[in-house]
Formats: sequence, C-alpha cells, structure tokens
Amino acid sequence: MSERALVRNAADPKQVRFAERMERRELERYQQALSTVMNTTEGRVVLCALVRRAGVYRSVWSPSAEIHYKAGRQDYGHELMADLVTVNETAYQQMEREEWAWRKAQERSIDASHTARTTSEDENG
Repeated sequence: MSERALVRNAADPKQVRFAERMERRELERYQQALSTVMNTTEGRVVLCALVRRAGVYRSVWSPSAEIHYKAGRQDYGHELMADLVTVNETAYQQMEREEWAWRKAQERSIDASHTARTTSEDENG
C-alpha cells in the first residue's frame, strides 16, 4: 500500500492541521503498541535481537561497498533504540539487563562444556 499525501495544498491551514493530527495519531498508535510489546518478556527478547542484528554495537567499516549496507542497517538500529528509550526507558534498561544476564548464562554453559574431563573419564575413555 502506498502512502498518500495528507496535504494537497500546503497553503491551506485546515489541511495542514488535519495532517498534523493524523501524523500525531499514527505516532501515538505506534508508541502504544511498542510500549505493549516492551512490557512482555518475549517482546523484549525480540526487540533486543532486532537491535543487535542491526549492528548498533559493531563497526560498519568494510573495505567494500558493504559499508553502505552496514551503515544503513546500523542507522535503523539506532532509530529503533531511540524509539524504545522514548517509549519506555525503564523497560529498555530492563531489556538490556535481561539480555546481559542471558548471555552470561550462555557463556557459563559454554565454559562448563569445555571443562577438563574428570579422572574417571580419563581412565575409561
């Protein structure tokens, strides 16, 4: 679906006010929906994954034209982060803490799987 122009005549104050109301309603709808998603654990997991996939914490540098793709993706990630913080900064911080705790648990699990075998395993295997 293509977006329609909200104003046909920018000199008409009535059309301009109408367009402003429509844009404000759309923004409020988006922010309300985003807030609802952020208030669930599952929603925070998905949003955090989207932010990380956008590469907001990685360099965009590349010796090829790929740098433009990475920069665009990262820019969108920064826009998403800004939306999340604007809508609910506390939930955003909670999302980051939950992600950090989950990653730490993953690291511990990986480390545990790499531990040396016990002496009984050495003797039998």
